[in-house]
Amino acid sequence: MTQLGLRLWSRTRRGGNANAMRLALVTCTELPRPDADLPILAAACIARGIDAEIVAWEEERVDWSAYDAALVRSTWNYLARLDEFRAWIDHAASATRLVNAPAVLHWNLHKRYLVDLARAGIDVVPTTLHIAGEAIDWSTYFERFGELVVKPAISAGSFATVRIGRNDFASVESHHLDHAERDLLVQPCLASVVAHGESNLVYFGGRFSHAIHKGARWSGDIEQSRGLIEPAADERALAQRVLAHVRGLGLGAVAYARVDLARGADGRPLLMELEVLEPSLFLDRAPDRAGWLIEAALADD
Repeated sequence: MTQLGLRLWSRTRRGGNANAMRLALVTCTELPRPDADLPILAAACIARGIDAEIVAWEEERVDWSAYDAALVRSTWNYLARLDEFRAWIDHAASATRLVNAPAVLHWNLHKRYLVDLARAGIDVVPTTLHIAGEAIDWSTYFERFGELVVKPAISAGSFATVRIGRNDFASVESHHLDHAERDLLVQPCLASVVAHGESNLVYFGGRFSHAIHKGARWSGDIEQSRGLIEPAADERALAQRVLAHVRGLGLGAVAYARVDLARGADGRPLLMELEVLEPSLFLDRAPDRAGWLIEAALADD
């Protein structure tokens, strides 16, 4: 799938000021699904006199030093080229200012960060990390949680995320979850996610921008965005706590973040995911906020 009619590695603004800020909007050559944020960001750059280019991370001809900054957006094919993508993060960061910061991107690649955040006292959906090939006592999980969600620790777009019914050992076997070649996360399937979905809160430069309500999504499902919402006060509070903790890790600037929350059995919000690598930011629901992201990406830290 191509880039929504926008030609890769081409400027969104031609014949302009040679001294204009140059910004790379980083995507990939073949998208598994459209990136609705890209044309909105490109238009916002034009409006601000920024010389922006939509560039594929894996395009070998790109001179990353030619850009004042590179804003990582829809690099969604990295799962099949993980080592190459990790090397690209370091390479691009050595040539230009990478947004988000490279240490932030590396940290967010593996979902062990959920375990780390839980240990730090953040309210996270109960999560256990199992290293590839490690034996898993499914009986204990079924007894404790009933229905489960199992997902790869390195994943994007709900890739290989599986919902397993109580005592459904046949599904465990059919998905080869006892002999996984990748690290796995095991979590309870939250009733609130099945019944009501989740809240995705978007932040630019640490400032709350907008939130959407999204229905549950399992591997192979189509994204179910249900529109803008006003997040509850306790959701905003948890999201701010998560972002404050990440800032305290000293990994570098976080210009954009999406904090995905759902309600636990006791009604408290729980962190499902913290997306600071390549999340959809649903700018089609709040196009005026694209400028906030550009300002955060180009801000001097």
